[in-house]
Amino acid sequence: MNAKRLAVIASLVMAADAAADEKLAKTTIETNPAGATVQIDGAEQATRSPTTVSLARGRHIVTVTLPDRQTERRAVDAAGAPVTVSIDLIKVPPDGAKHPDAAAGKALVDALSAAARSAKLRDVSVAIRSGDVVVTLAGVAFDSTEIALARDAATAVTEVAAVLKAQPGVRFVVVGHTENVAYKSDLAHDNTELSLAHAAAVARVLIAAGIPAEDVSADGRGDLEPIASNGTADGKRKNRRIEIIVVPKPADTAASDKPKAKTLTADAFKQRMSTLTDRVHACYKGTMANVMLKLTVAPSGQITKSVVSAPFAGKPEGDCVANVVKDVTFDAWDGAAQTYSYAFLLSD
Repeated sequence: MNAKRLAVIASLVMAADAAADEKLAKTTIETNPAGATVQIDGAEQATRSPTTVSLARGRHIVTVTLPDRQTERRAVDAAGAPVTVSIDLIKVPPDGAKHPDAAAGKALVDALSAAARSAKLRDVSVAIRSGDVVVTLAGVAFDSTEIALARDAATAVTEVAAVLKAQPGVRFVVVGHTENVAYKSDLAHDNTELSLAHAAAVARVLIAAGIPAEDVSADGRGDLEPIASNGTADGKRKNRRIEIIVVPKPADTAASDKPKAKTLTADAFKQRMSTLTDRVHACYKGTMANVMLKLTVAPSGQITKSVVSAPFAGKPEGDCVANVVKDVTFDAWDGAAQTYSYAFLLSD
């Protein structure tokens, strides 16, 4: 075979490879918290988030799951260009939610109602239902993606968040509700999943408006708890709603002017850091190695300084581990700042 013919064949192969590459999109799935299990079109991926995969052109469904967080689905339209999908996973409501006592509940309703009137919020009502203080948002609109809030609705929820975050010692459970018309899509398989997706979308707006993420969770009730007849268009409209249940924090986690602890103990530090192992493992692919960190923690429980030691200092793996650790908090204490070192043992 002559050199010219070989050159032609090589060119054809390279062109075919280039055409194949153009049909794929490098898609990066990031979740907060990291370490979620990722499925694409129902097939579980070998590594947890963050992860990067190549997708053929077209629509794909990404599903992410993590213990104590609500499952999320997102559509990815791959068109050849790199795509990044970032998903903030919303907490599952904790068990055993506490009702406020009658006097505290009434006072909270009065305060929220007055604040809502002052802020001139529309389509918002506050009441006590089954012992819970419930803020109801009527007519919350979602766009054609099925899960994202419409722009005007997001603005309205942000205004509600400004009222809610001024209330001390409480947390919020966002609950989605639907009408009784059967619903099914590749993002939400029934009304319950649709209502949960809507609740999670509202929860993200509350968090973005400044309510701490640890104080916000989401749930979906589908069409199981109507407040009006589904036999009329007006009744269905009323049933399509978002409720925000205002829940008192347990006494041991509510804000306090005097922390109980006198110091951050080594055992308490190690126990909290050990809960991050799965998330940190998602940062590393390679032979067994230690990633050593030196952390300074303020009496407020917040990490104020994080240093990654060699050989991972300044490397992507080290930066990833530092990013996982940066948002960790500890119980506050009365004493001075504490500095501890911790090593994560990593391997494939």
